Amino acid sequence: MLDLDHFKAINDGHGHEAGDRALQHVAALLVDNTRGSDYLFRYGGEEFVVVLGSVGETEALGIAEGLRRAIADSPLPLADGGRLGLTASIGVALQDGHPDYERVLARADAAMYQAKRGGRDRVVLATRGMPEPPGARALRY
Repeated sequence: MLDLDHFKAINDGHGHEAGDRALQHVAALLVDNTRGSDYLFRYGGEEFVVVLGSVGETEALGIAEGLRRAIADSPLPLADGGRLGLTASIGVALQDGHPDYERVLARADAAMYQAKRGGRDRVVLATRGMPEPPGARALRY
């Protein structure tokens, strides 16, 4: 689960058109920096979900870190000729074999919020006992 950091400030400071372009820019970076076997979804607002197939913890964290770095290293060109730096907070959760996909999404969401609480522009792996994201229902491991 990936969330564009400080998205409201982008909309407020540069206008909704810049916010829309930032989302398109990040989506293009995600497409360019994932494998053909991966799935990308806009989850809502400024959040994206990347579903990686056939990866373990080390590879998933490496891909997530590569996505974080690609976003941080690719500022958004603005209409006035300026460039706007972007960052993302990313939560990684591994499928634990449980058939309810919402469970793994909730764990990724909790890890993403932990990344935000930890200072943003970082990748965090979901672990047991991680605080729930705002508004989430209790997770049962």
